[in-house]
Amino acid sequence: MMYHVEYDIAAICVTLFITYYLIFKKGLGKHANRVYFILVLISFIAEISDVFGSLANNHPEYTNTFTQDFWNYLYLSTHNLMAFAFVVYLFYLLGYEKKKALFLVTIPYSVDLVLLVLNPAFHLLFYYDEKRTYLHGPAFPVIYVVAALYMIFAIYLSIRHWKKLGRNKAAALIFFLIISFIPTIIQMIFPLYLMSLFFESLGLMGILFSIENKDDVINPTTGILNRYALQDDLDVAMKEINSTLLLIKIPNLHHYNKMIGFENMNVILEQISKWLEEESGDSRCYDCGRGHFAVLCEDVAKSKIEDFQKNTFERFARPWVKGKISMIFPVQFGVIRLPEDTKNVENLFALIDTVFDGKDSCVLDVPKFISEYERRVLIENLIEKALRNKSFQVYYQPIYDVKSGKVHSAEALCRLIDEEHGMIPPDEFIPIAEQNGAILEIGKFVFEEVCRFYREGEIKDQGIKYLEVNLSVIQCMSRSLRITFDEILKWYSMDAGCINLEITESAAADNREVLFETIEKLKNSGFTFSLDDYGTGYSNISYMYEMPFSIIKIDRSILWKAIHPSNGEGEKNALIYMENTIRMLQEMGYKVLMEGVETGKQKEYLESIGCDYLQGFYFSKPIPGDAFEEYLRKINR
Repeated sequence: MMYHVEYDIAAICVTLFITYYLIFKKGLGKHANRVYFILVLISFIAEISDVFGSLANNHPEYTNTFTQDFWNYLYLSTHNLMAFAFVVYLFYLLGYEKKKALFLVTIPYSVDLVLLVLNPAFHLLFYYDEKRTYLHGPAFPVIYVVAALYMIFAIYLSIRHWKKLGRNKAAALIFFLIISFIPTIIQMIFPLYLMSLFFESLGLMGILFSIENKDDVINPTTGILNRYALQDDLDVAMKEINSTLLLIKIPNLHHYNKMIGFENMNVILEQISKWLEEESGDSRCYDCGRGHFAVLCEDVAKSKIEDFQKNTFERFARPWVKGKISMIFPVQFGVIRLPEDTKNVENLFALIDTVFDGKDSCVLDVPKFISEYERRVLIENLIEKALRNKSFQVYYQPIYDVKSGKVHSAEALCRLIDEEHGMIPPDEFIPIAEQNGAILEIGKFVFEEVCRFYREGEIKDQGIKYLEVNLSVIQCMSRSLRITFDEILKWYSMDAGCINLEITESAAADNREVLFETIEKLKNSGFTFSLDDYGTGYSNISYMYEMPFSIIKIDRSILWKAIHPSNGEGEKNALIYMENTIRMLQEMGYKVLMEGVETGKQKEYLESIGCDYLQGFYFSKPIPGDAFEEYLRKINR
């Protein structure tokens, strides 16, 4: 009876390649990586012992009983240990490193160890006949049963945690189990062909290139782990009790790239990465791009984190040097306790990716940012919900005509009111809607609701000439805005002259070419225009000549400086500025509307200097459509 060791020799070659790749190419920074490396070493020892044990069993005449026993016992103990080690490796991949769980999975392997310890006395696993021929004992099938239990348990874990592991990782683990299981069955039928270790080594190689391969998680510029590696590690760290994520940011990196060039900056970033790795010790460092770095610490004392922060500020106070270039960078430092500060990985990456402008080194207010970000996410969800349910509301704020002494128009204002969270201020949800693009749908909803209200309500009979609709900067940049508005007007059989479109000064000051094109198309459809918030710092008389504004709405800040609503007093120069601004705009042919009128004194003074229209809380706050109709019945009667 001769055992064939060719497969074992091939397995040794594969395992040596894996070992070289791990040590010299990849590194062993993570617990799961180290367990995988131990698994490879166990496999290597099992392969070596199987070769020498099989040779000793093939030719017992060339060796003694002690040597033959040594290799056979070493093979059985290490080969059986592989199944246990694989389950432990899977535990670490899942971040499930509790001592109780690790202890429980040792029980099946303990059965193998007991059988090995008792084997010299009872020959339960193997023995030799009078010719020292190697033979299996009556309990040898127990080894296969134990290995099968570990494999079944590992398959169960892989399938149960498929989403957590990710498709590629879970598939690689199941591949390892299958490729190990099938040749084991074959070897049970043909025991002389030692194939199991060879196929197990192929499975380990599959794990190497699908799970342990770090080419896709290494930043090529700095040589340290990137954001994708951080995402995997954070999924595990969120389940730990005492993990801390440190953020190290170089603000305005693009400025330094332009100043000294990308190549020089990349060299300095590499220096920074190496310093962070050395300073952080056993903790893992990540380059998240754009000069943003992270360090993930596990079970690190607060004093060490404080020392790391202090050393970071001290190091960045000294120059980083590349050739003749010497640069000092400000640094921003943040400390996030996991999972106390946040249990959401998305929140963490928002904090990592956010660019905090600043010229000085500082400590980031992490709790404040996370609170603001969570609030933003909430508002985004409420916007999406309101669009889906068409639950935005349009309120109307009356505009008083000084000449007629009546309300002749109103400004339509969008309101977001949620049954759970109440009223969301417009200055909170509008900027968010502009940033994520939802403002286009909101603007369309408001325009359609205004047209419906004007067409179906009684406001036209109550003296309302038109309704004002605000256009956001994003809407002004939309080349399809005219088509959208024309279709809605056609649906309600309305004339465009019933709608006055308000454009803020900030919108008028940016992207003038696209803005003028959009305004020209809307003008050709018959819309009239107002310039909103005049005097807030963007004023530019030149674009007022070029755009068809009929009404200029002066921002309330100008009125309040001239006549403050709380005490009726104001600055003399502010009063002169307000009077001359109104006079100048009227002489230029514009109608002038003053915003923010809140007192009778303000109203009377503006009437005395000939302001055309007035708007503010003195007349009414923004109110729902039905309340506005009731208001008109009383005021305009």
